[in-house]
Parts: sequence; structure tokens; C-alpha cells
Amino acid sequence: MMPSARPRVLSMRLLISLSTAALLILTMVAVYGVTERHARRAMRQELETRLLLEARHLALLSTDALLSEFPELTLCPIVTSLLETRSDLEFAVVLDHDGIIQGHAEIRRLGEPLSELEDLETYPALVDLEAGESLLADEHRVAARVPSRHVGGQTVGSVVVAKDLAHITAALQASRRQIALLASGLALVGTMAAFILTQRLLAPLDAIRQGLARIGGGDLDTRIPVQSRTELGLLADAINTMTHHLKRIRAIARAREAEVINTQREVIHTLGEVVENRSRETGGHIDRVALGSALLGKLAGLSARQCELLRMAAPMHDVGKIAIPDAILNKPGKLTDEEMDVMKQHAEIGAHILSQSSRPIFRAAAIIAAEHHEHWDGAGYPAGLAGEDIHVYGRIVAIVDCFDALTSDRCYRKAMPLAKALDIMRSERGTHFDPELFDLFLANIDEFVALCETTVPLRGDGELARADGALSETEPVGVPG
Repeated sequence: MMPSARPRVLSMRLLISLSTAALLILTMVAVYGVTERHARRAMRQELETRLLLEARHLALLSTDALLSEFPELTLCPIVTSLLETRSDLEFAVVLDHDGIIQGHAEIRRLGEPLSELEDLETYPALVDLEAGESLLADEHRVAARVPSRHVGGQTVGSVVVAKDLAHITAALQASRRQIALLASGLALVGTMAAFILTQRLLAPLDAIRQGLARIGGGDLDTRIPVQSRTELGLLADAINTMTHHLKRIRAIARAREAEVINTQREVIHTLGEVVENRSRETGGHIDRVALGSALLGKLAGLSARQCELLRMAAPMHDVGKIAIPDAILNKPGKLTDEEMDVMKQHAEIGAHILSQSSRPIFRAAAIIAAEHHEHWDGAGYPAGLAGEDIHVYGRIVAIVDCFDALTSDRCYRKAMPLAKALDIMRSERGTHFDPELFDLFLANIDEFVALCETTVPLRGDGELARADGALSETEPVGVPG
């Protein structure tokens, strides 16, 4: 199963900075919304107040003129002067009690009804109105209509003064631009401040993360260099203390593990020597098989751990012989078929003895004991396994054990010359032995010979017999016991 892809890591600095900027912008937008509503109301209220004041003032000036015979002579100059001095006014007009224009900046409009009010609608004023006063507006302008009253209270006409709302819109737009610039500046400053602040705050967190990654990778010498009185400093101190304890516990565990492994190795080696001594085999057989198996395993590409496991487990390959009677085990001549059947039982006996433990060394030794007499073509024993169904440990030990058996003194014969031993083994390539492993063995035969000569003597003179010789008819040619 493929490991799941690691999700992309998001930078907390970037997230916090962007969040701060977004929060500032949202705050400014909210403030602007509230401010604009209040500003619009205040500006509208001020506009209405000024507009009513202008209209009331014009109404006072126009009352007497409306009662004269020629009101336009007085009212037109008054209206014109008002519009000239107040550029923010869109128009001003004086009407008689019938709604006919009596005062206007354009003389040609005199005597006409006022058409500018047709599209305007009355709306609730934000200021207090007096009797007869009204405010009318659409989306572009607002107008104040104020009655002109005689001293006695009689209404003689009215005035209408209007202002364009464009200046309010312009003022609000200018306010929006200012607030937008302010919001952009605050967002930029806030983002930079947040980045700098998070840089300082998250630096200890980053140091803790990197330290934990190294600790998780097995480096218990790691110290997290966070000197701070904050919670992150306390966390770093706690991790450093925990790492110190873990290092001490690991050292104790490794010492105990090494002791267990050494004990297993000693037990295996001792049992191997007991079997070796009981079967009167040439001294050092189990050591040569162990070292030769590790060498062939290395040449075959096994890991260093597998090779070491093979070296420690191989000495137990014949531990089952401890249950074989001496008369058969040390018989100087060829075994009968019945005796050979008894001898073959040592593979199953050894596997049964070693399989009682769950330790890796004993499990490997059980495999080797059970399978080192299996043949590549399936003609071996005890299970008749063939090809790669035979564990690689069993295939390796089969080659090395056979080589040492042929070139060592045994109770039933003397050591065989190297050339003759190799000829016999070549004849069983692909039948008894794994062909690829055997080819590796032959290609590096000098290393195996040197290994045997520099570790434990195979003969009395400490060297392998290299002279050609012939096997007698009574010598076994298969895998020697």
C-alpha cells in the first residue's frame, strides 16, 4: 500500500498576517458603513436646515412685493441676487397664491406655473417644519416650499428653493476615498506588524517543531534551544527533560537487548559445540559454517542485519543431531537405509527444538535447521521443498555446510581435496543447490577458502587439501551428515 501523500503545509505567519489584514479591512468597512450613515444623515439635516432658512428668508423678502401691483420688478432682482450669492442653490422661485411664478431668475418664466415640482415627492423631514412648510425631493435634488404670510397671518403666496444633491454625493465619495486609503494603510501596517509579531512568536514554535522532528527520527541528543518564560519555553524545557529520560531508557534497553542477544548467541554456540563434540566432527565446523553463510549472504545482497542474523543462527543447523543415537551419529562407514532415515530426523527435531522460542535468532535457526537439507529440485528432506519455496537461509547454509563437510575430516572419511569437492558440488548445481547462489559461491571460492584457513583449521596442518584424489565407493556423495 502506497503511503498517503503529505498534505501541503500552510504558513501560520501568512495565515495570521492575512487574517489580521482581513480583520482590519472588515473593521474599517463596518466603521465606514456606520460613519457614512451618520454623515449622510448629518449632511442631509444640515442641508434641510440651510434650505429652510434660505426659503424663509426669501419668503419674508417677498411678502410685501407680492402685494404690490408689479411684484416681478422687486422679486426677480431678489431671486437673481440670491442665486448669484449662493452657488449651491439649483433654483429659487416666488409664487403667488395661485402657484404662478412671480419671481424668477429667468424673466420669460414669469406668469407660468412651476413645473420643476411635478417629479418631486414629499418626504419626512429631519428638521422641524412650521405650518404650511414642506420638503420635496427625488434622487437628484431637494426643495423647500415655504408660505409667504402677511403680517396678519394671511398667506399671499409661497417660495420654493431647491438644492442639487450632487455636492452630498461628492462629499460622500471623497469620504469613501479617504476611508479606503486609510483602510489600505492600516491593512498594510497591520499585516507587517502581524508578520513581525508572529515571526517573533512562532520562531520558538518552529524550533520546537524541528527539534521534535529530529527526536522523532531517533536523535535523542537533540536539545531545543528555546529560552523563554512563556508557555513555549516551558514546553521546550519539558521536551528536553523527556528526551533526556528517553535517551537514558534507550541506553538501558539497548544494554539489555545486547545482553539478551549475547546470551542467545552463547546458548546457540554452546549447543552447536555440544552437537559438534558429540558427533566427533572436526573442530570449528559450526564457526566455519556461520562465517561462510554470512559471507555468501552478503554476496547475495542480504542486508547487514540479515547477514548477522544468519551468522548467529547458522551454528544451530544440526542441533537436532543431539537426539540421534551415537551408533548412527558416529558410525565410521556408510549408513543403511534404516539408519539414514533415523539420521534424517535430525532436521525436524532441530526445527522443533528451536521453534519453541519467538526470538529472531531462534526463529532463523529453526528455519535453517528445517531446510538446510532441502534440495533445489525438491528431492531433499524433510518436507521436499523446491526452488524458492526453500528459505534463502536454508539454501545458503546448504552450500556452505556441504563445502565444509566435504573438505573436513569426518568419522567416516578424511577431508576431500578442494578440486574434487568442487567437482562434486558442481554436479549438483540446479539439483541440490540454488544455481545462482552456487555460482556466487564458486565465483568467490578464494574468499571462502581464505576465510576457513584464517579462522579455524580444517586439517591438522591448518590448510585445505588441494591435491586431487578420488572418493571410495563407500563415501557418501550427497550432503554429508
